[in-house]
Amino acid sequence: MAHLSARIGRSVQSRSAATVVLVLLAMTPLQTEAQAQAYPDRTVIVVVPFAAGGGADATGRIIADAMAKHLGQSVVVENVAGASGAIGHGRVKNAAPDGYTIGLGSMGTLAASVAINPKLKFDSRQDFEYLGLVNAAPNIVFVRKDFPANSLSEFVDYARAKGLDLKMGHSGIGTISHITCVLFFQLIGAQPSYVTYRGYGQTINDILSGSIDGSCDLVTSVSGQVSAGAVKAFAVAADERSSAVPSVPAAKELGLTDFKAETWMGLFVPKGTPAPVRAALADALEKSLNEATVQKRFGDIGGVVPSRERRGGHYMLQLIGSEVERWGGILKKAGVEVSN
Repeated sequence: MAHLSARIGRSVQSRSAATVVLVLLAMTPLQTEAQAQAYPDRTVIVVVPFAAGGGADATGRIIADAMAKHLGQSVVVENVAGASGAIGHGRVKNAAPDGYTIGLGSMGTLAASVAINPKLKFDSRQDFEYLGLVNAAPNIVFVRKDFPANSLSEFVDYARAKGLDLKMGHSGIGTISHITCVLFFQLIGAQPSYVTYRGYGQTINDILSGSIDGSCDLVTSVSGQVSAGAVKAFAVAADERSSAVPSVPAAKELGLTDFKAETWMGLFVPKGTPAPVRAALADALEKSLNEATVQKRFGDIGGVVPSRERRGGHYMLQLIGSEVERWGGILKKAGVEVSN
């Protein structure tokens, strides 16, 4: 009888435990749904992986302001600089997948860096969920205002003659400003010296002071300095001129047809973020991109809102895959390696 009672007791305990597990499993989707319905109930953070100043920071602040209105909550930018954007993206990867931490990534941080740095703590092709592109803009080659060359052809001659004496700044190996310069100098057959900074703000300060010669950054970063005559710009890395700097010729006009470097930026969240939360964020992004004010703010700094066929998380993920392949080939041909 004692053995029978023990078996019955264990059976009851087993059934009770199984019941608890089933109840918890049933509650999980209900809790997730409830959380999603309440989302957002506090401030949402957009992690920009570079220091304040520059095109990435400006893009993050423009889209954060717009999305806040549609989400009904504050959306603030947090600048997390370092390691060519990897520290900021690592912050997003390790954040709770609840929709309150969003990442802003770019062609450089999500594609070029992934293509050449096997030591990255993330793989953009599988570690994130994507909301979609925010804007796109070409890159531009520019130098200090007292630089001896006054045209692209003169700059090419100077670069070939001076070689490593020419100092070009960028925000880290694999970043947009770096890979654009790599492509440009690869095409013209020259090799400058590179100086690494934490972000555009530091780079432009040293260009303006004459400590270095130039850079190959986003039109959205440097359009103000170009318009003010604070720097000289030689070519936009595109087939057409940028409306933000209409006086600067496109590379195609100058015969450099393979010099194409479009910098796109987009939003992503940690893997596992609930679908209803992603849908709410994607809807806020879509509504923001449709606003005339947002389109004008991006246009004023040289950015273009993506066309409808280039929107959405699925398109962005496909784009990342193709860009990893393209820039991987360019950078490996140039012998670019990550040392850290």
